[in-house]
Amino acid sequence: MNNAFQGGCYCGDIRFEVSDIFDAGYCHCSICRRLSGAPAIVWASAPARSFRLTQGSPSMFRSSENWARYFCSTCGCGLFGRYSVAPTDRQDFVSFNPYILDNSEAVRPTVHIWYESKASYFDTIDDLPRFPEGVISHPSKRRSWRAPWE
Repeated sequence: MNNAFQGGCYCGDIRFEVSDIFDAGYCHCSICRRLSGAPAIVWASAPARSFRLTQGSPSMFRSSENWARYFCSTCGCGLFGRYSVAPTDRQDFVSFNPYILDNSEAVRPTVHIWYESKASYFDTIDDLPRFPEGVISHPSKRRSWRAPWE
C-alpha cells in the first residue's frame, strides 16, 4: 500500500496498515462511550480494501446487529470495526481509532456524530459540525482530516 499508515495495539501483538482514509471524527453514541469508558471516541474510516492486518489475529465481537469490533485479546486494545456482512448498497469500510497509528496525530477529527446522545456534562469548544445521529454530510463538504489545526 502506497502512502499507508501503520498502527497496532498497545502490546504490539496486532499490527495493521491502512491507506485511503476518507473521514475522521468524534462519536458520542452510547455504545462507543460504554466500550471506551470515555465521553466520546475518535474514529477514522477507510475503504475495507485499503485496510490490512500485517501481524496477529484480533478477537471479534458484535456490538450491534450489523457492526463487528476487533480488539487485541492480550492487552484489550480496541483496534477497528466493520460491518458484520459487507453491505451491497454502500461502500464496505473499516473504522479505527487514529490514536493507535504510529503517527497518532496524523489524522484529525472533522465532525461530531451521534451528538444528540452525548454525555450531558461533556462538550467541546471546537467549531466542527455536529450531527444529532450517525447520518453526516459527505467528507468533501467539510474540512479535510489532513487540514492543519487553525
